Amino acid sequence: MSPESRLINALSKYEFVLGSSSPRRKEILTKNLGITTFSVIKSTFEENLPKADFTDVDYVTITAKHKIESIIDKLSSSKHYVLLVADTIVSCAGEIFEKPETPQNQLIMLKKYRDHPQDIRVITSVHVCIIGPDKHVAEHISDHVVTTLKFDESLSDTQLQEYVNTGEGLQAAGGFMYQGKGCLLFKGIDGDYFNVVGLPAARTYRILEALVR
Repeated sequence: MSPESRLINALSKYEFVLGSSSPRRKEILTKNLGITTFSVIKSTFEENLPKADFTDVDYVTITAKHKIESIIDKLSSSKHYVLLVADTIVSCAGEIFEKPETPQNQLIMLKKYRDHPQDIRVITSVHVCIIGPDKHVAEHISDHVVTTLKFDESLSDTQLQEYVNTGEGLQAAGGFMYQGKGCLLFKGIDGDYFNVVGLPAARTYRILEALVR
C-alpha cells in the first residue's frame, strides 16, 4: 500500500472537514494530496485582529486558531473529526496584507510591494486537529510555512493598474494570484509554490500523516 493510500485509509475513520471555502485549497487537497472525501465548513471569524500588535507569523497563527474555534462550534457532538484549517497572509516591510476586497486597495498593495526593496513573505499557518464526539480537541498539530517572492520593481503604475483591471486577486491574500496572471508581477520565488497558492501541500501531508498514523 502506498503512503498516500495509507493516509487516506487512516482518514476514513473520521469525518474529514476542510475549514475553508477556498477553491485553491480544495483543489490542492484533492489533486495533490489525493483526499477527495471531505466536507467544507467556512469559519465565521472576522479576521480583524489588530495587525500592529503582532508579528506576521503570530498574526496568521492566532487567526487560524480563532478559525478553529468558530468551526468546532458547528460540528456535531456525536462524531469524530479531522479538521484542517489554514490561514494565509502576505507581509512586506513589516506590514501585513490580507484580501484587498476593493480594486483601490489592491492597487495600493501592489505599489507598496514595488516601492519597497524587501522581499515579500507569504505565510500560511496550517492546523490539523482530531476532534472527539464531545467537541474536545484530542490532538492538534500545527506549523507555518514561509515562501518569499521578489516583486518586479520595474513595473509601472499603468502595468499595475492593468493587472488590477483583470479582476484577479481581489479575494486572494496580498491582492494577487501567483498561479494566474499574478506571476507576471514577480521576478522570482524561494520556497513552496503551493504555499503561495494557499496550502503548502507537502507540509500539510506530513502533518496529517503524523496525526492519524
